[in-house]
Amino acid sequence: MDFLNWYDFLGPTTPAAAIFFGIIITIIVSLTVWLDSKKLRTAGIAALTGICVTLVGVFVLNTAGFYG
Repeated sequence: MDFLNWYDFLGPTTPAAAIFFGIIITIIVSLTVWLDSKKLRTAGIAALTGICVTLVGVFVLNTAGFYG
């Protein structure tokens, strides 16, 4: 079983790939928020929210059988 495939950025095929790309997108969004606001707290809230949404989303999809 592979961790990442070349097409995983379109639709992740494993929970690990979904978490990986979710965190990458969260980092990009958090950096964008920080560059716009120059407030570390605001960027931290964006990062924490993105990570929580990623983890909960992957858990729900995995429970529903999306990856299996």
